[in-house]
Amino acid sequence: MRKKLIRGYILIAFVLIIYITAVTPFPKTAVFGIALGFSLPAFLAQIYTLHAVMKNQALIKDRLYDFPVIRVSVLYLAAQLCASLLLMGFADKLPVFAAVIIEMVILAAAVMGLYAIGSARTEAVRQDVQLKREMTKMKEMQAQVNLLISQCREGQVRDMLGKLSEEIRYSSPLSGEASEEIEEEIAVLLTEIEAAALDEDVENVAQLYDRMTGLLRERDRICKDSKWQQF
Repeated sequence: MRKKLIRGYILIAFVLIIYITAVTPFPKTAVFGIALGFSLPAFLAQIYTLHAVMKNQALIKDRLYDFPVIRVSVLYLAAQLCASLLLMGFADKLPVFAAVIIEMVILAAAVMGLYAIGSARTEAVRQDVQLKREMTKMKEMQAQVNLLISQCREGQVRDMLGKLSEEIRYSSPLSGEASEEIEEEIAVLLTEIEAAALDEDVENVAQLYDRMTGLLRERDRICKDSKWQQF
């Protein structure tokens, strides 16, 4: 990671040297100073972007989120350097206020682009976290049932618990506000099944199993209806 960061600094420094070499022959006018001054934020943006994408222990998907930021940042630098060179070349024919307007438009476009991408990235991360949270409940229930199977010795009870684990496994993995109430009922019923299974009460487990499968199917229906209502 440190080597990549150093390479990034070297590349930015290389571009900066080429730019300074290119602008040195131009006459030092007010337009020259404006163009040069507005080029500084473009280089600073590259340093900020470099540190942002070189975060330690970043996941691959986080890297993917950073690609649009890199693209906008590089495009901003390219546009700014080209514009500054053109402004310096026509400095004797271009009024100062026109140079300021051109540079402000480029800077504003870059800021808006980076802000829009940052907002989109934040929303994508939020949805990813929410998705993980919504998928946790059913996985925890299945893990609870699997643990219960390992604790039971009664064959019929183990068979029903195995079927229940499969029912949970193939249930809708996503939870939401619409399914909260029925999931609370499922959690309570699962506690009752656990108590009956540990007592090796086959008849009671069978009755609770039938109730549980009914609740799971009702939950699937609710989740399906809730999903369609979002469209």
